[in-house]
Amino acid sequence: MKETPFKSILGLGLLAASLLPVAAAEPNADQLLREMSAKLAAAPTFSFEATREIDPGLIEGIDMPVKARIAVVVQRPNKLAGQAVSKDGTRRFVFDGRTLSLLDEKKNYYAEVPMGTSLDGLVEQLDQKYGFTPPLAEFALSNPYADFHRQAQTVTYLGRAETTGGFLGLGGVECHRLGLKGKEADAELWIAVSDQLPRKLVATFHRAGQPQLRIAFSSWNLAAPVSAADFTFTPPKGAQKIEMWTTSKMLAARKP
Repeated sequence: MKETPFKSILGLGLLAASLLPVAAAEPNADQLLREMSAKLAAAPTFSFEATREIDPGLIEGIDMPVKARIAVVVQRPNKLAGQAVSKDGTRRFVFDGRTLSLLDEKKNYYAEVPMGTSLDGLVEQLDQKYGFTPPLAEFALSNPYADFHRQAQTVTYLGRAETTGGFLGLGGVECHRLGLKGKEADAELWIAVSDQLPRKLVATFHRAGQPQLRIAFSSWNLAAPVSAADFTFTPPKGAQKIEMWTTSKMLAARKP
């Protein structure tokens, strides 16, 4: 029986190895986050819609999840308009670069605060002075990447998945899943493979019961047509103007 030369065996082995599929390198999670942020930051105007659901434990006085449908329009560097519709009615938020206006349509109350600043300045001042930020305003910042890293100590790649209808009714979009671990919460951000735009965000807070904030994004338009009317606020007939209390004033009012 003739022996197979060692070199022939080695050659066959190398040939077989060369025919095996090569595993693709895992995407870089931080780079994906950077690309998404850069795409949003580069858009002079954009709009999107979102469905947001907040668990009890994140809002005082509720015992059931609160769901709202949100629409946002942005014009850089200093204009933002948003509307949130829920079972409690419709609330509007309008910032024209000079004045911030908020309206509760059901109660017919509105507030106006002079605030001549950029979108970044708006978010910072509202957070520091009033203890809140506009709905989903972090995606309108000039550098969303920096803001995500301010809140998350680590960013990891969790793989690919396709969105399904689920509780938010959004399906059929293949996404990269990123895990963001932070001091206050751990989040999972889904970024569409096709256009590098966010499609879902689920944040689980480090509190009793691990309450969640769940957001599904849709209808992205990074060339949204806007006009001055989009950022013009006119109080409805009969609306009552009220004062928007600062955080310090609210805390003082709670003291016995």
